[in-house]
Amino acid sequence: MHRRLIALARGTGPLFLFAVGTLWASALLTILQAVLLSRVVDGAFLRGHNLSQEWPRLWLLLGVILARSAVGGLHEIGARAIAVRVKSDLRRRLFAHIQALGPLYVRGQRAGELTAAAVEGVEALDPYFSQFLPQVLVTALVPLTILLFVFPQDWPSGAVMLLTVPMIPLFMVLIGKGAEVATRRQYRMLGQLSAQLLDTLYGLTTLKLLGQSREHARTVARVSDQYRRATLSVLRFTFLSAFALELLATISTAIIAVEVGLRLLYGRLTFPAAFFVLILAPEFYIPFRMLGLRFHAGMSGVSAAERIFAILDEAPRCAPVHREARNVPIRAIVLEDVSYTYPGGSRPALQHVNLRLERGERVALVGPSGAGKARWSGSSWVS
Repeated sequence: MHRRLIALARGTGPLFLFAVGTLWASALLTILQAVLLSRVVDGAFLRGHNLSQEWPRLWLLLGVILARSAVGGLHEIGARAIAVRVKSDLRRRLFAHIQALGPLYVRGQRAGELTAAAVEGVEALDPYFSQFLPQVLVTALVPLTILLFVFPQDWPSGAVMLLTVPMIPLFMVLIGKGAEVATRRQYRMLGQLSAQLLDTLYGLTTLKLLGQSREHARTVARVSDQYRRATLSVLRFTFLSAFALELLATISTAIIAVEVGLRLLYGRLTFPAAFFVLILAPEFYIPFRMLGLRFHAGMSGVSAAERIFAILDEAPRCAPVHREARNVPIRAIVLEDVSYTYPGGSRPALQHVNLRLERGERVALVGPSGAGKARWSGSSWVS
């Protein structure tokens, strides 16, 4: 499922490369900011430099901070643009495919569930592409880049980072399994609730006539309560995940701070290198913490995508007629004794139809629901 969603993001082309490029630039600016800050503090407090001596670095530090903010903003814009484009393309594909599946498929589905997949389901993909997927790239790029710069400065601290970081993905996987199950149950309950509400609106008059409106209201209330419980279950996993990741990141940062402080105290590490490592240690763990927080938003998108791709994977039962020789002028369309029954249907949608349409002629097509009226396309028959 994730591969199909990532393939949708890759289909955005330059926008995807732009998002990755801004992430890489943000990682490099973070490291440059740590280098400048450690040099400024070392020069001002240990080497006795005055303000005029440190002004060039301070101005450069300010520029790096502003550039980092600007790059972060550009990355957010790029991620949002990817999400908007993917949602638009996927919604267009979904509606076109539902039309290609025909009324027989729609008749066999609950309208509320299809509506939830086409509307709320596609919208649920927004956090996946604008938050979760960019955060996955951040988690892959930023810590690796930081390690490449920390190891030459202080390899013991780099080793501590490398040894402690696997615990965070381990806890994410352990907690994520339960969160995935809860999220799928929540989305399934959302589809049932949508279908229940839409069916209620369709049959409201009948329910009133039969005196069953109060009973049906209790049914809707029960489904709503089930959806509420499923949502609270997802929130519990979210808070548990955030607590575990914050705890692990805090303990790991504290270990680095203690070992750096002891080696600095005994003169085995210079102050600029020690301060550089201490600044980058929280930056090293922040992407993992943010990934844990945005994992649950991504799981909502994955649960919605399962239903969307299940619809897209349905093979049309009625293959469209290929339009050939488009440049050849058509003077008339003639139907002679045309009959058609949808696969699995019990009665013909068209029966002994005879029709002649001259070029430029306008004809009003009437008939019962499901007869194929929506498949009439301007100048040619496509059912």
